[in-house]
Amino acid sequence: MNILELLKPSVKTALIQNGKHVSYAKLLESGLGFGGYLRHKGTAVGNHALIFTPLSTDLYIALIGAWSIGAIPIFIDFSHGAKFVNDSIERLKPDLIVCDQVTGLIRNSYPKMRRVKAVHIDKRKNTIVPVRLDEAHPAILSFTSGTTGIPKIAVRSHGFLIDQYHALVEHFNYNENHIDLGTLPVFTLANLASGMTTLLPDKSYKSRINSAKLAKTMEREKVSRVICSPALMANLLNYSSLPSLRNAYLGGGPVYPSLLDKIRKDIDLHIVYGSTEAEPISSIRWQDIGSADRDKITSGAGLPVGFIASGVECKIGEGEEVIVSGKTVLKGYLDGLGDDENKIRDGNKIWHRTGDAGYFDKQGRLWLLGRVNQAIHDKFGILHPFSLECVLDNQFGIRGAVLLKSGKRTVVIENGSADPASVLEALRPMHIEKVITVKTIPMDARHGTKIDYNHLEKIVLRKT
Repeated sequence: MNILELLKPSVKTALIQNGKHVSYAKLLESGLGFGGYLRHKGTAVGNHALIFTPLSTDLYIALIGAWSIGAIPIFIDFSHGAKFVNDSIERLKPDLIVCDQVTGLIRNSYPKMRRVKAVHIDKRKNTIVPVRLDEAHPAILSFTSGTTGIPKIAVRSHGFLIDQYHALVEHFNYNENHIDLGTLPVFTLANLASGMTTLLPDKSYKSRINSAKLAKTMEREKVSRVICSPALMANLLNYSSLPSLRNAYLGGGPVYPSLLDKIRKDIDLHIVYGSTEAEPISSIRWQDIGSADRDKITSGAGLPVGFIASGVECKIGEGEEVIVSGKTVLKGYLDGLGDDENKIRDGNKIWHRTGDAGYFDKQGRLWLLGRVNQAIHDKFGILHPFSLECVLDNQFGIRGAVLLKSGKRTVVIENGSADPASVLEALRPMHIEKVITVKTIPMDARHGTKIDYNHLEKIVLRKT
């Protein structure tokens, strides 16, 4: 089954961007037309098409076009840098690159990309009937960087995306009357399958969203639902109370009470946990987190992410690591590259290692403690990142990181964010022996939500 079968043509608005409203009928017409153009250019079933466009209506036209003829879209996270991009292209050798006028020029800055045929988005009417595909046919190939740094390729089939959509419907409010903010492409696909309208941020070739402009656009378009990172939500709240918002789902990184308490109380607010390989894993309503839970959070017990999604099995493995299995959990990576470090085979069952430490409380809810490889193991025991970060968030309203330097538990905070002596005193129960300051704590390039520990280590090494 081709995932396109979930999309129905209608006069209803499917996507809004730059003030332009595109109906479901027009989106499908443009996408199928582009599919005809791709076929005219020699693209065939099974060809790999690198989608090199920013988050935009064009991106979804490209996806529909590729799927309509059985081509396989590829996505590369360009935030990892030129070497990662070139290594990824060398790894899979795409048959073509789909780009617009601007990215067609940017393509020339990547040596490996220059060698691949470029096809520009074309919206002429070459409409075709979508090919019939087996559910196992790959729908999206996306590159991720593992602990080895070698690009791994997550393969999501048409059947997998359909199963994922049904799982998301159980956890999110997909009322077709909602207008949703779409910043995460896979979730926007679910919106399109459900008949919702999605606002996309204005088309931009920059890595960061203009939050001030987006907040005003959300007010104008009366956006009623968002699924986004906590960093984006925090930025939006600097410019608006988002008066039309009714449902909010935050994920992609740790979500702390200091942010949640800034969001209007009449908004149905959820914390969502998942990843590229397993989405969703769990979720919880902020309104269902009671005072006792909040006391646990602020005392360093971690962050609750709720009950496990139906169809997903979850347990705590070695080193307190959260591992998951189920039909919406990817069983492996392309060619098995990355399976040894990320998958556990137990008879006929395959478990995915999330890399996150956690535990279940007495109610059966999952709590997260931070990345397993960032926990400190020393003479005092184990100290997990979220344990410290929750205390810093509660007492000082700041973010910080904990490192083991020269045998000492060392906390890193930003210049001027808090008095280092006060921070040291507050964290003495965690055996923190030193507090140092840096200009900025580096965050992940994708969501701006997770601390980039590798980069931070280099900053601290230069400083000390």
